[in-house]
Amino acid sequence: MFENKFSDCETAITPADLDQLESVIGKKLPTAFRNHYLTYNGGMPERSYWASEDFFDPIEVASFRPIAYGEPTLLSTYQLMLKKKIIPLHLLPFADDLGGNFFCLNLDSGGISYFTTDTFDSELSPEENHAESEKPVCSNFLRFVQGLVDETDVDEE
Repeated sequence: MFENKFSDCETAITPADLDQLESVIGKKLPTAFRNHYLTYNGGMPERSYWASEDFFDPIEVASFRPIAYGEPTLLSTYQLMLKKKIIPLHLLPFADDLGGNFFCLNLDSGGISYFTTDTFDSELSPEENHAESEKPVCSNFLRFVQGLVDETDVDEE
């Protein structure tokens, strides 16, 4: 599979920046995730659509959050979403779509999930809302990044 290049990235980070993130979240990040962020600190993917029969329409990834040197960072987003009880502890939002929903790294499994932020039901518990809002996308970060397709490929489907 061809590399998916990114543009508009922030200043390069170091392994120490990733170690600091791991220390704060209390989990190890997958090697592919670490390697990606050492190459591209946030930014916009050249191929930016996730197309799957699990979703009604392809979803465009607007941008990946940087680890450092830009706002909002991946960590500041995670901490704010936890504080507001919008997102569960095991999901680390690393990218968003144009509607403010997130693509998240599952810190327990290493898989990728799509998490909608606009579907909360006041009659459900936070846990029930989290379960309703999380949709598994694929088994790992590398498969996700390499599986993004170009807009022209979306139009052909």
